[in-house]
Parts: sequence; structure tokens; C-alpha cells
Amino acid sequence: MTKVVSRMGRLPRRNGAWALRLGLFLATALLVCLAAAAPVSVGPRAFAQSDLPTSFEPIQDPTPSETPGEAGGEEETIEADPIPTVDVDVVVYATQTSGLAAARELALGAPQLRVALVSCGNLLETPLTQGLSVEDARDIENVSGGFYTEWRETVMRYYALMGKKASNGTGRFVYEPEVAATVLWSYVTGSKAPNVQFYSAKLLDASDGEGQRYVDIQVEGTGPTRLNTKYFIDASVEGDLARMLGASYRIGRDEEVYNDVFGTKPAYPSSANNYVTAPQRFSALLTLQVYSSGTAPRVADLVHPNYNPGSYLGTTFAWKNVTSFGSSWSMKIAVLPNNKRELNETWSDWPDIGLSFQWVFEPERRGEIRKRVLEWSINRVRYLQENGYWRVGIATIPQKLYVREGPRIVGRDTYTASDLRAGAVRDTVALGCYVEYDRHDAFYPTHIETTRYVRMPMEALMVAGHSALLVSTAVSTDYAAYSSAVRMEPTRANFGAAAAMIVIAAAQAGVDPSDVSYDAVRTLLYNRGYRVE
Repeated sequence: MTKVVSRMGRLPRRNGAWALRLGLFLATALLVCLAAAAPVSVGPRAFAQSDLPTSFEPIQDPTPSETPGEAGGEEETIEADPIPTVDVDVVVYATQTSGLAAARELALGAPQLRVALVSCGNLLETPLTQGLSVEDARDIENVSGGFYTEWRETVMRYYALMGKKASNGTGRFVYEPEVAATVLWSYVTGSKAPNVQFYSAKLLDASDGEGQRYVDIQVEGTGPTRLNTKYFIDASVEGDLARMLGASYRIGRDEEVYNDVFGTKPAYPSSANNYVTAPQRFSALLTLQVYSSGTAPRVADLVHPNYNPGSYLGTTFAWKNVTSFGSSWSMKIAVLPNNKRELNETWSDWPDIGLSFQWVFEPERRGEIRKRVLEWSINRVRYLQENGYWRVGIATIPQKLYVREGPRIVGRDTYTASDLRAGAVRDTVALGCYVEYDRHDAFYPTHIETTRYVRMPMEALMVAGHSALLVSTAVSTDYAAYSSAVRMEPTRANFGAAAAMIVIAAAQAGVDPSDVSYDAVRTLLYNRGYRVE
């Protein structure tokens, strides 16, 4: 199997070599980056603008290798070599915001636990580094803490040192994706996370049976590895690990329960089922650069592995979107430092609601789907540039799509829209605040503006029937509750922290996560500065 490796560099999979190389990489990248500041959460140094990456290079999904005998002729029996194994205490699957929060809290609060952090490539999958650069949150000071507050304040200090503000004209927190990436990498690799081992890998197999708990991964550049573990945290939007382990789930606007292992899978969204099984639309969150004078580099001349300039032929774009773009949300509100913009418009969402379903349930096609959506999005910016917006160019191209929603894993408790509206409180481990409903969908309603507070119960992170498995992104809710602050990154960060505290409490008590005391988890969260009430 082969991959195109990002400029973040190849991260070897284990033993002293990976730590040494990673330490050298981070030391070089952050020595000047953090060189002159008063003490902050990533160390008593300041960032240097020149050390930050200027663009992202996509990682392509690996291509499945041929199965022996598949080419025809008599099948040959080949005895496979034993798969190398690594013993860890926790597998954190996916570097979404909640996965990074979990890894950070495990590094700080339980350095004795060995943590394997698995990503789909040499990248951080979190939207914070993939183009979602305008914070979606309300009352953030009263619902955040720990990891997210630490990251947020560090980014603000970086910009202050540069004589800039990490806020737009409305006071919303904003940042460049490369700045977010630099800070977040420092939290989960190197000397700040000595017990965390990063893997760029593809998920192959998993088991959470008693005495047989492991995750098999195809590690980039080295081959298969088995991670023997005690605890699992699935931080992926798609719930890949949880579904592979046999967890049940709900999907789209459907409250029916499905299970991949048992063969009860949802039908493809279509008119026959009123498209209820479709997750929300996804998009490629391009970061734009607005030039104050002259013209931007021509998008038509863009050289990028996921862009064929010939694909522009036949591109059409509604003229109403072209004429209104100058006063759009992206241009007037989503104003980032250094005159950049977050492209996040209704029309920039991929229009086919079925493709987000395929993204979830056909993981072998994710590389192809990502390329298709990226190309489509780039061509719309090219159309804008060639029809009056000649000062607008592309600053960064994300390595991963912004996937707003996947399956909702069935937990021991399910948080509902009724709970949200009533302000229900039961063993709360994570807070969030945003609107009551905000769903990128083709069906009404898409937005209910009323401010609501999410109070996620602990057992909504615990997977029903799986005592050692926690979910920190695909948490157990109904679809309406998921479309509130539940799907926003500050709230997801709090979910990840809560999952880490559940694991720490379980390790301290010598029990499975499903048997931990709520009081023990709440105390751990309080001690780290999280609010739960």
C-alpha cells in the first residue's frame, strides 16, 4: 500500500526511533515558533510567522492490496507472518477535536497510561486545522475548560505577540488553520505527550471481547500492527471503530437502530424513504486569501494533486451567488487574521445528500470522494475569481473534508431534543452552548435560533453492550439534539476530555469504563477546570 505523505512528515510507528524523530521535528518546528513569549500552555516561547506552513498537502487513502489467488488460476496457500503487536492501555481512534482532547488529558492526567492515537494519515483530522476557522459557540467562557480553553488562549496569545487580534469585527474567535495545527500538534506529540504514540494508519480489524481487546491497523510505510489494549475511545465522526466492534447506531433523521455486524444496515437515502438516512451535507472548507491590491494568483494555474484544471470545463454557478458573494458571510463575517477568509456558504456544501452517506459506509472510497468534492469546490472559487473577484485566491486546501455528521452510536443513555429544551441534568460530563438546531440539510427546518445549553450525560458516551468502549464524537443522541451544540467543536472537545476522565477513573479503580463512579469522573473534570453544571 502507498500513500502520498503530507509535509508534516512521516511519523514512524514505534520504539525509540519514532520518539527521537518526532522530537527533532517538533523541536525544529517550534523552537522559533515559540521563542519569546511569557509562559503559555505550549511553553514559554513565541511563534514565528515564517515557521508556519503556508498550505496543506492532501493525504490519499491507501489502495487495498490484491488478495492471494485473486488474479486467477489455482489458489496458493500462503502462511501469513505473525502480525507485530504493541501493548497499550488506550486506543484513541481519530484525531478529531474530541480525540485530541482525549489524548491531551490522558497525557496530563495519566502519564502512566500508554496511549495509541490513530489518524487516517499524517494529519490532524479536526476541523480546527482543516478550514473551520470561525468559532461556532455561545457563552464559551462558561461552558469550556481544560483542553479547549488552553488551545484557544494559546492561539490568542500567538496573535497578540504578532500585534494582531484573534477576533473578527463581531468579536468571534478566528484563526488560521496552520496556526491551529502548530499548537495542536504540540499537545499530542513529543515531550508534552511522552505516553502518546501517534500512528498514521488505516483501520483493519478490532475486537473488544473480554481477554481479546485489540485494534489492527495498517500503518503507513510499515504494514499491519496489532494494538492490544484495555480501553477504546472512538473519536471519529463516522463511528468506524465502534461499528466495527459491533456497536449499534442511528443515522440521519432516522431513529431506527442499525448494526453492521448483525447485518442490519440502513437503506441508501432516496425518495422511497424520504432521504431520512442521509447525514448532513459535507464540504471542503477552503481558506481564501483576499489581496488588498493587484490580483490573486490564478486558480486556473493551481498545481495540486487533487485538482485537474481541465475539470473546470462546463462549470456553472448561480449568478445570484456570484453577485452576492462580496457581501456574503464568508467575505464580511468570516474574516481571519492576515486578510484570509473561511469559505463556508450554503452553496459550498456538496449538493448531493447521498454522497455523505457513501462517505460513511464506503470507507474505501473516501480518497476518491474527497478529490471529487475538493475539485468541485475549487472550481467554484475559480468561477468567482474569473467573474469579478480577481483579488480573491486560495490560501490553503484542506487534507480532509468537513464531515458534520455520521452515525450516532447507541449509548447506555440517549440525550434528546426534549432534554435539550428542558435543560435536563443527569450525571453531566460535558457542556456546550449554541442554537437549538442548525442542520446543513435539504429539509425544513434547517435552523432554530434559540440559544440552548447542552448537558451531556456520562452514559451517552458509554456504548451499550460494550463495557470498554467510549465514543466522543458520535455520541448517543437523537438527530434533533445532535444538530445543536452537540456537533460543534468546543462541545466535542469537552466530550473528548470527559471520555479521557472516564478512562482515567476506570484505570484508577481497576474496572471497565462502564463501571466507573460519576463522582470520580466529575472530580477529575473539576480539577482540570471543566464545568459540568
